[in-house]
Amino acid sequence: MTELKKTPMWKIHEEAGARMIDFSGYYLPVSYTGIDKEIMATRENVSIVEVSDMGRYEIKGKYAYKIMEMVTPRDIQGMSDMKCGYTYYLNERGGYRDDTIIGKLNNEHFFNVCNAGSQTKKVLAWVKNFVKIVEDLTGEPHEFIDWTEKTTMFAVQGPNYKVILDNLGVPDTGRWKIIEAEVEGAKCLFTGTGYTGEMGFEVTIFDSTVENPEKGIKVWNAILKAGEEVGIALCGLGARDALRIEAGLPLYGEDIHEDVNPIEAGYDFPVFMKVDKEPWFFGKEAILKAMEEGVKIKHVGIILLEKGIPRAGYDILNQDGEKIGYMCNGVRSPVLNAGIGMGYVDIEYSKPDTEVFVQIRKKQVPAKVVKLPFYDTSKWGWKRNK
Repeated sequence: MTELKKTPMWKIHEEAGARMIDFSGYYLPVSYTGIDKEIMATRENVSIVEVSDMGRYEIKGKYAYKIMEMVTPRDIQGMSDMKCGYTYYLNERGGYRDDTIIGKLNNEHFFNVCNAGSQTKKVLAWVKNFVKIVEDLTGEPHEFIDWTEKTTMFAVQGPNYKVILDNLGVPDTGRWKIIEAEVEGAKCLFTGTGYTGEMGFEVTIFDSTVENPEKGIKVWNAILKAGEEVGIALCGLGARDALRIEAGLPLYGEDIHEDVNPIEAGYDFPVFMKVDKEPWFFGKEAILKAMEEGVKIKHVGIILLEKGIPRAGYDILNQDGEKIGYMCNGVRSPVLNAGIGMGYVDIEYSKPDTEVFVQIRKKQVPAKVVKLPFYDTSKWGWKRNK
């Protein structure tokens, strides 16, 4: 049996009473006090979860922006300095190679976060190819640093996140801002990002490793102390997955993968694709073709109208019992008190409020297509703060 990879905080999780599991080859906490409690603590207050398994890399050099333009369809030069944003890497068919958060400190300096495990290796090798291409074309050297195993990373999510920043003496990250700061003598990079639909931030602590986790532990404890007045909760992977499904956020390997493109997936496609602009990006030709031909399937939210939980791989049926799609995932949402999940359906069944069924074992459970996110955005998620 292959030994699970440890993160810098694994002993801290055990000492806190977490239930630990194998998550994509990593030894990580699934829950501390119960998944539903941790979900509601995040939605109503604030929580912290370790996300050190995510991939992290840095590119520095005169044409760093050009590398990012070539590997993603985002308008890189249109991004402001000290801002970050969501985008993705595409394959030659226009499918997802991975999705990513790009952090732009300036045109010559980027700090990016990608998915964990084998995805990290795949993405870093892919980006390195384009670093070499740009170096060969320009004659300019570029610095590429893999920070994945040299840093620790936490996500602090929930409406009371700013209490934590205030007590740490760190400026508000808002949505998508980048802040460089020191906490307990540790160099940190704060970003106004997260994976729950709530306001919050993610923080990367440099020079904190599995072998020498002291800096990460100090920052973790500082965050917990900063959140004492509001009762910050510890959060595990179970709640994190349910939170992102409630928010309608994609997971690579489930909702998005090599065989679906961003038009089919529907994640703010017009915002991120620069197809009407000059810079070339890998996969552009395939995307242009998909736009011209249209799509046959669409990624949607599904909510059950009776008791049950939809799971990955379950069939989605029409009123005649014919298969029209499949579920990518599913959970029970304590916010909606219902079984919810995301999946792909034939395009003619993709409109909100379309009545469908989900095949759960031998029963066809009534359900409907809903607009994402699942929850009322005036009550939950970052938009309620607007």
